[in-house]
Amino acid sequence: MIGVRHKTVFQISALVILLLLAVASLGPFVYLLVVSFVTDMSQVFKNGIALKIEWDMLSPESYRMLFADDGGKYLAWFRNSVIITLLYTVISLVLCSMVGYGISMYDFKGKRIIFILVMSTMMIPVEMLIIPLYNVVRIFHLTNNYFGVVLPFVVAPFTIFFFMQYASTLSKEFMEAARIDGCGELRIFVTVMVPLMKPAFAAMIILQATNSWNDFLWPLIVMSKSENFTLPVGIQTYLSPYGNNYNLLFAGAVLSVVPVILLFFFCQRLFMEGIIQGGIKG
Repeated sequence: MIGVRHKTVFQISALVILLLLAVASLGPFVYLLVVSFVTDMSQVFKNGIALKIEWDMLSPESYRMLFADDGGKYLAWFRNSVIITLLYTVISLVLCSMVGYGISMYDFKGKRIIFILVMSTMMIPVEMLIIPLYNVVRIFHLTNNYFGVVLPFVVAPFTIFFFMQYASTLSKEFMEAARIDGCGELRIFVTVMVPLMKPAFAAMIILQATNSWNDFLWPLIVMSKSENFTLPVGIQTYLSPYGNNYNLLFAGAVLSVVPVILLFFFCQRLFMEGIIQGGIKG
């Protein structure tokens, strides 16, 4: 009886802690959502940041201005982010999954060296690569181009390592059975192993798409024309030395979060399964 009571107290305590953490995590976004409907930002920043918002201060005018009064720039930025995120995610998943699968499932000379080289790139700060990568992009005339943003970072060592870990949990007997049926190695990967790695793909879709969607520094360097900006870069232009347009900034920030939230909800179950399995080596 005492053990059951202790278990109940523990469950209630854990629930309360998780609720507090959820409130702490969602609080800033909820405040951002509410403030994005405030038309007179002087009321919000009158004495620091106002936490008390009156109903008569709210209006959808900021969202109307975002699409109507800004010359369609926000829609262009949104489109650029969608295209770059799709290109980056698809190409990255295809290449990284094949590399991770190949290193994990096949035995060949130099396998350990390749693994060490791939993992060692994770220790190099991205800031050290900015200038060399920009020179490469400029030489190939990829500035102000979607592929100039996508290609330099499309083969991510962490993604390769994740697919290696997940593939190591799969049985090689599936490959042997497919070979007996006359399947080639590429067909084995596409038709047999990829369906088994679906949770890993779901997990990496969320992580890779989120990283690409939120990336600021590299698109800022590669894209110099306003119409080619991505959302993070474009939204930042609402803050300038000549004045800050917080109405458009907050409204644009709220809308930029929506695709990521939808992506997570659609892939949530497979995402959790992939993260768990990717960290376990069978």
